[in-house]
Amino acid sequence: MAVREARAGGELDLADELLPSHAPETRNRLSGWRRAAAGAAVPAVLVLAWWLAAVTGHLSPRLLPPPGEVVNSAREFLFGPRRATIPGVVPFRGGASLHLPASLGRWVVAYSLAIAVGVPLGLCLGLSRWVAAALDPLFQAFRSVPITAWLPISLVWFGLGEGAARYLVFVGAVSPIVIATADSVARVPRSLVDTARMLGTPRVALARRVYIPSALPGIITGLRLGLTLGWMSVIVGELTGTSRGLGAMMFAAREVGRLDQILVGMAAFAVIGLAGDLLLRTVTRPLVRWADG
Repeated sequence: MAVREARAGGELDLADELLPSHAPETRNRLSGWRRAAAGAAVPAVLVLAWWLAAVTGHLSPRLLPPPGEVVNSAREFLFGPRRATIPGVVPFRGGASLHLPASLGRWVVAYSLAIAVGVPLGLCLGLSRWVAAALDPLFQAFRSVPITAWLPISLVWFGLGEGAARYLVFVGAVSPIVIATADSVARVPRSLVDTARMLGTPRVALARRVYIPSALPGIITGLRLGLTLGWMSVIVGELTGTSRGLGAMMFAAREVGRLDQILVGMAAFAVIGLAGDLLLRTVTRPLVRWADG
């Protein structure tokens, strides 16, 4: 249809050509309760094995507390009465309403900033050979620095607390977004670009009409990786002297030897990370349904 419009004097929009109806279904997909059941089966088996090992005495509680103890701790964390907050003390009982919003807030703010910086930078690297030649070596060198190595300098730059924590989450999230965006844009078939130019698409419109629609599945993959790595970096960010957040709670639990509380924090990280990824996939799926094959 877009080609006919172009030939009739209208503007070419290759997004129409790239989108859904032209992509055949090549495989069957699980959906609904079957997919949920398949995803829950392995964790259920692992928890059952953990419980059996604990009740038969094959697993020392010093190495891993039994599941029931962890569940009780989780109940205390989520629903227990919270005492008055004392400066310098990281509460656990009833602390969910304190720690979860703190960690989520850092994640959302820093990840949003990583998208705002990472996607445009990735587009520039993918679209311009000169920009790639100038910036890519420096970027590749910096992204090789471990996230924990950024901790000291973030404390110098931002001091103890929120600024340093958000900066570390940003550092963790931005690299996969930049790389996936640049790589996806650079791999757009040259034939698409040539066809668009032949049919009258202005050069300045190529990014919007050809490169971005074609590269969108790869860009979204980068957003998902950045989301997960940013969330994993939250715990490093909360080593910067914060007294609120899941990471702060887990380190406080380590100091008093409470493995059950540490496992509650790990479970919270896992559940929230999974929920964030599912939300992002749900929101972006309509944009790349044409690529599902």
